[in-house]
Amino acid sequence: MQLASLRIRMPGTFDHTHWEKFLKQNNPDSFSYIYKKYVDDLYAYGVSLGFDSDMCKDSIQDVFYKLYSKRTELSHIENLRFYLFRSLRNRLFDLHRQQNKLEPIEWSLNQFPIEVTVLKQIEDEEDNAFLKQKVESLLQLLTSRQREAVYLRYMQNLEYDEIGKMLKMNSESVRKLVYRALEAIRKNTPDTSLSLLTLISLLYS
Repeated sequence: MQLASLRIRMPGTFDHTHWEKFLKQNNPDSFSYIYKKYVDDLYAYGVSLGFDSDMCKDSIQDVFYKLYSKRTELSHIENLRFYLFRSLRNRLFDLHRQQNKLEPIEWSLNQFPIEVTVLKQIEDEEDNAFLKQKVESLLQLLTSRQREAVYLRYMQNLEYDEIGKMLKMNSESVRKLVYRALEAIRKNTPDTSLSLLTLISLLYS
């Protein structure tokens, strides 16, 4: 089956002049630019971790409030995307621990739950159904941690050491985690014309 070509969604280029203006001048337009640039990705990430919508929205507001109030202490930050994603993850998990003191977080959260929506990029219903089934089967091959690591690496362009800091793993362990996930995807997609990166984009669409 020949499927329509899809363009993988990757993070856009960040204009670092806005970050510099925000840090040095407390420029409101620059802060607004930063917020609009990342808010949707942060929300999608929080929901993918298994948190409800309201908690994600509240946590994002907390992250940006801290960013604004602590701006004079943040000149050392080189990768703002990494800082925001790690801050959001930490905030969400902190809130969860406060609300579920007796329940281990690793057991209570369904990180990166398996849920495939209709792929709007594919108009043909037969192709759409085929892809939906394929992506669902691929997701079941990966652990929640593998799904998160691949997402952070290929959809958010974070480095292995940055992902390791978020997942509390060393960079070599993250490399192995991602490698095994990609191998599982490769071995189970011999019958499709889609590229590996396109399949990865579909896993998180």
